[in-house]
Amino acid sequence: MTSILLNGKQLCKQLNISTTLLYKFRKAGMPYHQLPHSRAYYNLKEVQKWLAQAGYHQEKTWSK
Repeated sequence: MTSILLNGKQLCKQLNISTTLLYKFRKAGMPYHQLPHSRAYYNLKEVQKWLAQAGYHQEKTWSK
């Protein structure tokens, strides 16, 4: 089982969201991984699972 790690810009493109919405998701508890003094990375499967559990769905834009 391969996990896909993305940086913030790649995740925004994959989910078709803005960086503003990305930071709102992070503030709401979206999982991410970060080494000290490094940028955050996101496991795509973890993020998709979190979005589903948090009640978000995508029609044209992500909403609850």
